[in-house]
Amino acid sequence: MNIGLTIDQGQQINGNQLNGHDLHLRNGIDMSRLVGVPQLFGRYVQTRDGFLVDPIANRFTMQPDGRITGYNNPNEGSWIPYDHGEVSQDHGFAFINQHNTWIPSSTWQQSWGQIAIGHFCNESEGLKKLCLMPHQMASKETKVIYLIASCLKYYQDGRTIPRLLEQLVDKSKEGIERDRIRVVVNGCSVDKTEIINGIPYAFSTHNAWEYSALYEAPLRWTDYDYAMLIHDTNDILPGFKQCVENFNDHLKWDLIPATPNLACLIGLYSSDFLKRQNAWLKSKDGIDKRNGVIAEVGGELLLRAKRALVMGDQERFGGSRYAEWGPHIDTFNTGSLRHARIFHAARVIKYIHAGGQPSNVKEL
Repeated sequence: MNIGLTIDQGQQINGNQLNGHDLHLRNGIDMSRLVGVPQLFGRYVQTRDGFLVDPIANRFTMQPDGRITGYNNPNEGSWIPYDHGEVSQDHGFAFINQHNTWIPSSTWQQSWGQIAIGHFCNESEGLKKLCLMPHQMASKETKVIYLIASCLKYYQDGRTIPRLLEQLVDKSKEGIERDRIRVVVNGCSVDKTEIINGIPYAFSTHNAWEYSALYEAPLRWTDYDYAMLIHDTNDILPGFKQCVENFNDHLKWDLIPATPNLACLIGLYSSDFLKRQNAWLKSKDGIDKRNGVIAEVGGELLLRAKRALVMGDQERFGGSRYAEWGPHIDTFNTGSLRHARIFHAARVIKYIHAGGQPSNVKEL
């Protein structure tokens, strides 16, 4: 259910009463709950059906003496009380530019539950909304499964899934338990569920690329809070499991994409979100690759989320990171070259075939 949360200024935010927090936007910040307490520092982005938090750093701490620890950027050289807005200086603050201690880079005077809300005010970028969210990591009770999207052709070929499963279950690598891995094989002639070598498989007549895995997951299994979608054409880099499961759990998220634009649909999906999107995912049955890519790159699933948090890359203070292109190689020894695309925050490599062209464009 989508609840429009009333904001003091008469605006609306789409969201829910989450984790027992009152999510009305209010003037003033409780500085006693902020100073000295580690925070996730991020950009707050309003989306079509909700909001997205794009992290800048995930262990950001404002010290009582004005220092910033856990992060290093000239924009946030220090902090001071701010006394020029609509609240008193003991309920607001500003981050000060390291290169000019007269110049604030952002001012902060509002709260959304326990989340402080500020506005970036650097002239080169203009006003942008920011947030500081309590650093609260997911507990061991939060169950994550690893959802592998495959198709009948690749399953029968036998080159991709065995290779990926070895990387996931090997105790010298990620050591993920077999019963926490789920494989969805789309484009099958019969719907069935099997346990193969201790791993649950769903064979589905639904035929819509990775959308089929997201469609089947809430129908076949109920024993999870989040499903991490990966492709059978992925390689797993060291630290994958830790990067996936160590996320901020201050709010209950619909979606935790591996990149700010949910590239290749790789990310964590809550079971509740997949249930809500099941009818739309069902409607994608039979979609061709071109339109599947259009819906993916258009961010359709991301825009349907009421609340999303982008994964942070620990090599960048926990800030988000876009996927980067790697080598062009025949990864699976099929005679077909693929582009490697590296998802640093999730520690995943996706191997991608080059796409086509619009039907009205002639190849040169």
